[in-house]
Formats: sequence, C-alpha cells, structure tokens
Amino acid sequence: MYKRQAGANVNSLKTTLIKYKNLIDEVVLLPHTDCGAMKVVYSNIVEGKKATSTAVEDKLIKQFTKTKFSSLNELEGLNLKLQEENLRKIFSAPVRAELIDVNKISFEQSKEPFSVYVTSPGKPIDLGSSVYIISSDESEVWDSLDIAIYVMRINKIKSENQNLLDQVRNRYPSIAVEKLSNR
Repeated sequence: MYKRQAGANVNSLKTTLIKYKNLIDEVVLLPHTDCGAMKVVYSNIVEGKKATSTAVEDKLIKQFTKTKFSSLNELEGLNLKLQEENLRKIFSAPVRAELIDVNKISFEQSKEPFSVYVTSPGKPIDLGSSVYIISSDESEVWDSLDIAIYVMRINKIKSENQNLLDQVRNRYPSIAVEKLSNR
C-alpha cells in the first residue's frame, strides 16, 4: 500500500493505517526536507502564526507543542523520529525511516501549475510531476488539503470520488475540481 500525507504525518491517517495494518509486511517512512507542513508547524510554534484550520492544528501542530527545536532542520529531524515512533505503535511489521534531503535530488521542475490528486489507499499512480498526490481515506484528507491549498497555493483538486469533490467545492469555493474516471 502506498500512502502520502502532508508532513508524513501519521496522526493524519491513523484510522486508515490501523484499518490496513494486518496487510502490511514492511513500513517505509520517507519525509523530506523543505517540507511545507513542517514550515506550517515552525511558523505556528516559533513565529506565532495562526494555523490555516483546526484540522491542521489538531492533526499536525499539536503533536509538536511540547517539543523543543530551534530550527526548521531540527524540526524535520524531530518529525522523522516522532512519526517513526507513531508507526511502531501501530505496526508489528518492520519500520524503516529516512529523511530525504531534497537538495541532493536532481529532477526537472514542472512548468505546469500544480494540482492535487486525492486517491484511496493502495492506488499508486503516476500523473506527472505537477501533481501532488494525497493517498488517504476521505475522512483523513482535510489537513493535507488545507496545507496544499493555503501553503502550497494549489488551486485544482482531482479525484475519482464525487462525494469528496462536492465537499471540496463546499469547503473551498474558489478551488477548481476535476472528476477523474475510475482507473
């Protein structure tokens, strides 16, 4: 199963992970540096900026309020350890974790505007480099969508799930939605 969530945040998809935990042979956690979600945490705790939503506050930021860090790099390392610990509490399968340094990866940047594709767990797909994929059950997608929309400034959401798209329209009226056919 493939999962992607803003900040590699286990809290955001705990229900989903527990649901599938007996089907997993190995867990690999790969958060990355220059993470928009960690920038949200840092700006909230260190700079006093308000969270974009209560979902972001509850699912992402609260887990760091009692920790000490002095830089974004330190927070990203702390996030790796915290999320790895959270995964070990859920899974009996082996858990491996590594922080990916985006400055050491060379890839061609997309010239297209980014969009978000929201999909169910277990559906890895390749829609190109200009698509940010959130793989989550519908109930656990909102903090990642808030970060994609308010932090990454993404203005188009794609999904096969019409109910989710209807909720997106209601919650984010200025965001374009696109219904994809089942793949």
